[in-house]
Amino acid sequence: MIHFIVSILLQAIVVLFVFPWIHSDFRVKGDATNAIWIVIGFIVLNWIVRWLFVISTLGLGWLLYYLSLGLLGLLANAIVLILLSRMFPNLLGVPSFSAAFWGGLCLSLASLLMRR
Repeated sequence: MIHFIVSILLQAIVVLFVFPWIHSDFRVKGDATNAIWIVIGFIVLNWIVRWLFVISTLGLGWLLYYLSLGLLGLLANAIVLILLSRMFPNLLGVPSFSAAFWGGLCLSLASLLMRR
């Protein structure tokens, strides 16, 4: 459980400090608690989108994911960040798809770092 909490905190730090480096308009509006809520929403929505992708491809989603060398996962992360910014415009501002793509990559790297 502590590992999960530390992972959320690390991803919140990425949201707070790395996202503005990607693009000046790509930021969380408010304080650190909003960043934690964004990360929790990202985890939940990412899980839902990935399972919908697997179900809609009749189980071939995992094969497509590995054949694309993870690019489909990064695209899913970008779509989730854009969805979060549309669902909660007062919490997160995402200026473009490319910024969302790089932000999703940074969140994936932070998550990968915590798995090791």
